[in-house]
Amino acid sequence: MNSPHRLIDYIEALRSAGLLTDAPRGDIQDRFVSSAVFDSREVEQDSLFVCKGEAFREEYLASAFERGALCCVSETVRGEYPCIVVSDVRKAMAVIANVENDEAWRAFPLVGITGTKGKSTTTYYIKSIAEAYTAAGGLPPFAYISTIETFDGVESFESHLTTPEALELGRRFSHAKEAGVGAMIMEVSSQGLKYNRSDGVGFDIACFLNFGTDHIGCTEHSDEEDYFNSKLLLFNQCKTLVVNLDTYRLKDVLAAASRSESVERLVCFSASGAESAEGAAADYIASNVRKEDGNIKFELMAASETGFEKLCDISLSMPGLFNVENAMAAAIICILLDIPLEYIAAGLKDASAPGRMEHFRSDAKDIDVIVDYAHNELSFKRLFSSLKEEYPGRRLEVVFGCPGGKGLQRRQILPAVAAEFCDFAWITEEDPGFEDVEEISSQLLANLKAAGGEGRVITDRQLCIKTAMESAAPGTVLVLAAKGREGYMKRGDKYVSVLSDVDVAEKYL
Repeated sequence: MNSPHRLIDYIEALRSAGLLTDAPRGDIQDRFVSSAVFDSREVEQDSLFVCKGEAFREEYLASAFERGALCCVSETVRGEYPCIVVSDVRKAMAVIANVENDEAWRAFPLVGITGTKGKSTTTYYIKSIAEAYTAAGGLPPFAYISTIETFDGVESFESHLTTPEALELGRRFSHAKEAGVGAMIMEVSSQGLKYNRSDGVGFDIACFLNFGTDHIGCTEHSDEEDYFNSKLLLFNQCKTLVVNLDTYRLKDVLAAASRSESVERLVCFSASGAESAEGAAADYIASNVRKEDGNIKFELMAASETGFEKLCDISLSMPGLFNVENAMAAAIICILLDIPLEYIAAGLKDASAPGRMEHFRSDAKDIDVIVDYAHNELSFKRLFSSLKEEYPGRRLEVVFGCPGGKGLQRRQILPAVAAEFCDFAWITEEDPGFEDVEEISSQLLANLKAAGGEGRVITDRQLCIKTAMESAAPGTVLVLAAKGREGYMKRGDKYVSVLSDVDVAEKYL
C-alpha cells in the first residue's frame, strides 16, 4: 500500500508543474491526506476533493466537507473552504494521482494502445498470449484496462470509460504494483489524452493502430485535426513506438513520431505486404494471408539483412480479415516484451474478444449472425468489406443506431456506409442519453434512404434484433453493431440494465 502523503506534498508537486495559483493557508498543510477523489460520495475523513467538470455543483462541495474533506482543489476560490487553486484542474488531477500513488506505473512494463478501431481486440489478443505464456511458466498475470473490462491485479469489473480519469487510473496502477503483475496493457483513447488522464505517465511501448474520422461533436473533438492531434499526444509519453503503416494519414503519423523527444525506437508493420510506405521501411509484414479451414491464417515475417524471414505461422479463429493488423500489433508488442513465439502463436489461435466479431449460426434458417462493437466509419467499412469477402454472394443486413450527444457526424456517415455495403438496415436504439431515440432513428432512416439504402426503424433494440433474425431470408449474414456484450443502455444519465446483443442473439437464434 502507498504511504500517506501530507497536503504540502501535493501543493509542492502542483507548484513544480506550474499549475499552482494559490494554496490554502493555516495549519492544514502538514496534515496527511487519506485519499484524493472527485466524487463527493467517495470522500472520507481528510480526503483531498477535486472540483471537476462543467456539471460540478456547489452542493457537491458542501457534501464533501460534511463528510470530512480536508481541502479541495479548484480553478476558482470556493468561499471559505480550504482550497488549492490551480490553473487547470484536469492537469492537476494527473499530478495529484502521481503523488498519491508514488508513480506506481514505474513498477511494471506499461503498454498503451491507441487507434480509431481495434484497440480492444488487440488488447484481448495480448491478454490471450500472456495467459498462455504466464500459465506455462507459473508467472504473474498481466493486467489490462480496456473499453470492455478492467483487471488491475486486484479488482476485475466492466468498464465504462476506455481510459479512466487520472485519479482512478492511478489507483489501477497502484493495485497492479501491489499485485506484482507481469505487465499492464491499456487502451488509451483520444479523450483520455486530450483531457490529461494519462499525463505524467510513461509508456514503455505504445502502438498506433489506425486513424479514421470519428468522435467529432460538442462534447468530444471539435474537428478531425483535434481528434488526430489528441491521439498523437501519446507519442510524447513512450519509449518504443509501434506504428501500422497501413493507416490513413501515415505521413503525419511518422512526422509526429520523428518530432517526439520521448520515442527512442520506432517499429513499423504492414499487413498489406508492402515493405515500405511514406519512406518508412516495415520491420514486420504479413505474408500469404488467407482464409483456410474456417480460420484466418498468415505468416509473420521480420525484416533481415537479406529481406524478410519467417518467424511463425499465425492462425486466428476470430472472423474479420482486418484482424490480421490487430494480431500483428499484438504479436509485435509481445515480441518486444520478450514472450517466445510459441506462446504468441498459441495465444492468437485461441484468442477472442467479448463482443468482437462473435459468430452465431442457425443451420435451420441458414443465417449467420455477427456481433461486433463497430460504431464508426472506419470500423463499418472494414467490417462490411471483410464480410463481403468472407461470405461472397450472401445477403448482408445490419442492426445499428447512433448515440445521443456525441459522434454526431456518424448519423450522416453510418447510413451512407450501410447503404453502400448492406442490402437492408434495421435502425434501433444505441445509448440515446438525453436525446429522443425516435428522433435519432428518424434522422438515420432519412439519411439511409437519401444514400439509396433500404431500412426500417424498431427502437426497442431487443425486439429489433428478434424481428431481424425472424425476417432474415436463407443465406443472410446479419450484423448486430455497436453494443456487443454491453449489458446496459445509457438513457438520460443512467445506465439501465438490458440484455446484450450476444444475449439476444443466443436467446432467439
